[in-house]
Amino acid sequence: MQKEFDEIKEKLINEEERLPLFKRKTEGDASETGLIKFIQPLLMAEYGGDYDEGLNGIRKEYPILKYGKDEKLAQIPFSSDIKFNCLIRDANPSEKNPKHAEDNITVYLKGAPDRVIDRCSTILVRG
Repeated sequence: MQKEFDEIKEKLINEEERLPLFKRKTEGDASETGLIKFIQPLLMAEYGGDYDEGLNGIRKEYPILKYGKDEKLAQIPFSSDIKFNCLIRDANPSEKNPKHAEDNITVYLKGAPDRVIDRCSTILVRG
């Protein structure tokens, strides 16, 4: 039974990967999904390059950081109570002892402006 389940699951994943990027399943709420499906083909047409899988390729190259013995994902999922979400991505997974900022981790925080601004120590205005 498990073997049959695994085969069907693999078949569905392969079929999903053959779909055009804008028809693939995305994670997130309806607004986020709409933005991703709108902008991703435009960015791919403009920049193309290394990310043939679109957003999934970028997510694979810069994974969410894992921490602790049980390797939990370093993220705070969105909830309507806190009105933001946060995740930490590894900018260079192959470098375990970074000596330069570009080889380090990046924190991404998005949500309601008042909730995001309250958590910022600096703000860049007009470049």
